[in-house]
Amino acid sequence: MHRTVELTTAQVTEAKIKLAASVRDAINPDGAVLLDIEQGLCLSLNVVGAKIWQMLKQDWTGKQIIAALEREFGEVSRAQLQQDYIDFVRQLAANKLAHFESESTRTEPGKTAA
Repeated sequence: MHRTVELTTAQVTEAKIKLAASVRDAINPDGAVLLDIEQGLCLSLNVVGAKIWQMLKQDWTGKQIIAALEREFGEVSRAQLQQDYIDFVRQLAANKLAHFESESTRTEPGKTAA
């Protein structure tokens, strides 16, 4: 079981994202569909969400993902891309499709991160 901890922007972009093993995906040029076979949850992703998902599957860090998005979508500000990434991974965590794993975010049972 993974604790829900409120993370800062820096912690989210530096945290290792561990994807749930029960999630299956179907990726196409228009985006992707995620299916969690344990929860029976199905989510559709737009093109950017699908790109982030694929990079997370390859163990990219948040900083690497944001930099890659910045190269691909140069017309969008880095701040906006960073916020989009943060919103996306927080939504994954909220739906139990992923969780944050980082030295700075690990807590002992009964304690919360600052």
